[in-house]
Amino acid sequence: MKQKWALLDKLWETSSYEEMAQETGYSAEYIRKWGAKHGKPHKRLNAQSKPRKGVIQQEELMKLIKNKRLSVVEVANHFDVAPQKAVEAIQELKKQRILFDVVNDGVRLSNELQPPEKHSIDFTRFKEVEYPIGFTADNHINSKYERMDVLESLFDRFKAEGVEVVYQGGNMIDGEARFNKFDIYKYGIEDQVQNFVDLWPKREGIRTEFITGDDHEGWYVQREHINIGQKIEDEAKRAGRTDLIHLGYMEKDIEYTQAGGSSRLRVIHAGGGSSYATSYTSQKYVETLQGGEKPSICLVGHFHKLDYAYPREVHMIQMGCTEDQTPFMRKKRLQAHIGGGILWVKQNELGIFTSVKVQFIPFFDKKYYAYQW
Repeated sequence: MKQKWALLDKLWETSSYEEMAQETGYSAEYIRKWGAKHGKPHKRLNAQSKPRKGVIQQEELMKLIKNKRLSVVEVANHFDVAPQKAVEAIQELKKQRILFDVVNDGVRLSNELQPPEKHSIDFTRFKEVEYPIGFTADNHINSKYERMDVLESLFDRFKAEGVEVVYQGGNMIDGEARFNKFDIYKYGIEDQVQNFVDLWPKREGIRTEFITGDDHEGWYVQREHINIGQKIEDEAKRAGRTDLIHLGYMEKDIEYTQAGGSSRLRVIHAGGGSSYATSYTSQKYVETLQGGEKPSICLVGHFHKLDYAYPREVHMIQMGCTEDQTPFMRKKRLQAHIGGGILWVKQNELGIFTSVKVQFIPFFDKKYYAYQW
């Protein structure tokens, strides 16, 4: 990393953000923030500047297509380049997981992600064998209130119990917004993603499969038009980690299959506010599902609660959190249930979950007043 920083120093006077990004492998946005942090002169064109003809700068391209849909030819004409150059510039943005809407050859920045399609797991080797599945959510890594001690302890328990997969229910990082700027210790997409990859527990034989919520990490989706979950997985792979797998945005259905049928497990980041009764949100969620849409098991993130309910014959498990109660939660009189758990399941040859046991692993708010605001 120090070698790349030295290269940035060398290139700063003569190269654009995009050119330095190509040389170092960092994104242009990361380099811009790195320069600001180290007192480098700002390279962004000012509001009165015109784009350089014959050159497509990524920041100018994103501004151009932010609020209107343009064809490749229109983009090329704006920058006075060949259409192929416009295609290459758009492809380069896609490599950085920038989100686009593409309709009738027109392209525009997007701040939305489609929920992923379900996928299947062949579970026949575990027919009527009790199988452990780890779960955790709302870890908020990069918050001053994060509980890495709890998260590490959970993974020790997962390892001891033979867990192979841990489902994570969103809000793995704290994100960045106006109202949490005093609650976080690293700023910007690049630093928060790298911090997560560095800190997330790694145990041999355990993979973490995670969804991204529409808040916290989802703020980057809405504001920076970037697929933050896929960016996290990409960065993990660059760091040599193959145990972090992005499932999708907001929810994911996993079909556990046997020879004679299957059952569905859903992981969701629910959204919305908490209620007076801890189980109320889970109950209302199941009540609103259309016929044929119910999963057999639903792992719920977002509310920072540990809870089990069985409305409409759906096992609804709220996954807790690994973040102490924040000033926002105290203001709203919301309790944090710190911990996670293990789901023990049995499935018969027809694909029916014949046994579902929920093992909560609770911890406590030992840092309750460690941080002041």
